[in-house]
Amino acid sequence: MIILAEIREDSLVRYKGTGTVGTVKVLKDEDGEKWAFLDSTGLYYRLDTLEPIDRLPERTELEGMTMEQIQERFKAQQEMMDKAKMQDANLETGG
Repeated sequence: MIILAEIREDSLVRYKGTGTVGTVKVLKDEDGEKWAFLDSTGLYYRLDTLEPIDRLPERTELEGMTMEQIQERFKAQQEMMDKAKMQDANLETGG
């Protein structure tokens, strides 16, 4: 038997579908379903699709970078992928 921590207002939760994290601001019952309103998205989620978490997950990969730095990183990755595509076009198969 699995016992889940109770989700209540001000609980920190993660949506199982996408990993979206937010704080529950409102709980409501509607048509026999329990719903929670998350502050991070402004949307309601069924309680059975949420899981309580202790703390926010760390996001260190882009943390502290400016928008310009993120765009430059993206551009460099795009150029690398374009070069790999050009190399694939030069491959010949034997038959």
